[in-house]
Amino acid sequence: MADVLTVVAKVRATKGKGDALAALLREQVAAVRKAEPGCLVYRPHRSTKDPDLFIFYEQYKDDAAFDAHRKAPHLAAYRERREKEGLVAGPPEVEIYRSLTD
Repeated sequence: MADVLTVVAKVRATKGKGDALAALLREQVAAVRKAEPGCLVYRPHRSTKDPDLFIFYEQYKDDAAFDAHRKAPHLAAYRERREKEGLVAGPPEVEIYRSLTD
């Protein structure tokens, strides 16, 4: 599928809060999969060397699907909870890619 958007994001948990962040990320995955039909893949990964380091691999069928994700109430709730509970050690690093071929 040409024009698929792929998002790769790196998030670092506050030292010692990797397990709490992992639990929140699992909840977020369930919310995204339930509410966003335009999201093709939404998969967090945890580093095998650093338990406080996570990456997301996400794919959206088009710009509209990605825009819907960014505006989704469950994403806002996730961010608010993540900040309120002090689960992250800074803003995520996000890279967005567009597929070149089908």
